[in-house]
Amino acid sequence: MSVEKNIGFMSAVFAATFFLAGAAQASRIPKIELLREVTLAGSRVQLSDLLPATAPESLRERASEIAMGSTPLPGSTRVLEHDAIESQVSPNGGILTEVSIPERIVVRTDSRLITVNEVFETIRAALAQKGLISADTLRPEDILLESQILVGPGDSGLQVMRMDIDRGLRRARFLLWPSRSPKVIPFFATAKLEGDLPGLPYRAPADLSHIANARAIVPAVARSVNAEILVGQGERATLLLHSEALRMFVDVVSLERGALGQQIRVRMAETGKILNAKVDGRSHLEVTF
Repeated sequence: MSVEKNIGFMSAVFAATFFLAGAAQASRIPKIELLREVTLAGSRVQLSDLLPATAPESLRERASEIAMGSTPLPGSTRVLEHDAIESQVSPNGGILTEVSIPERIVVRTDSRLITVNEVFETIRAALAQKGLISADTLRPEDILLESQILVGPGDSGLQVMRMDIDRGLRRARFLLWPSRSPKVIPFFATAKLEGDLPGLPYRAPADLSHIANARAIVPAVARSVNAEILVGQGERATLLLHSEALRMFVDVVSLERGALGQQIRVRMAETGKILNAKVDGRSHLEVTF
């Protein structure tokens, strides 16, 4: 064998050895295991949210483009199963070679309780807007919340959607909605009022300590207030499918526009199936089965 051929042969052997050694070394690089539990503040889950803090920035940037669906309601959980995660990740640039997926990942939404004080401030502002003296005499201890309400961290964007005042009982019932946690349904609070109540419609005395379930009044609320469009036609939204034993979030496309409590048609993004769903928040609907 000539010297030139010998040199060429040795170069090829060296290159092949170097390539195989590099491949073997890459196969030995440990994968980054996704977190088994995460608590998030937003409304959507991205793959990057499931990475540990030690994950390299290049991987985090690519993972931020992979959507994993919606976060659960405040105070509840959503479980991401291994196979579902794998099917979402597999079409995206070989990320599966870099991450290890546990059997299940539990996703929670960061939440806090609505406070009496923020309900008090919201109600007082609504009374002042109506020019009622009661706004000056109302105190936090005059407010009664009918239930504990969980919302996202920070300002809840609390709004008074409806106000029913009974002059005979000198009480008022308020329907409030935390607009910055649109998945949370409206809730009731009652208040004792002092001062003059001029120009208010009289309502027959009633026991306002008994408040109906909020879900039952949503359609009536939608008719009694200026109906704000919460889901636009052609808009992507989140649909909650639930029964006594199951809660599941899916992505849908709205085929109609809808206000709070209205029934509209939506198309499931993955299957194309069309359902009738009730609007219960901004870009959020529900179906009970």
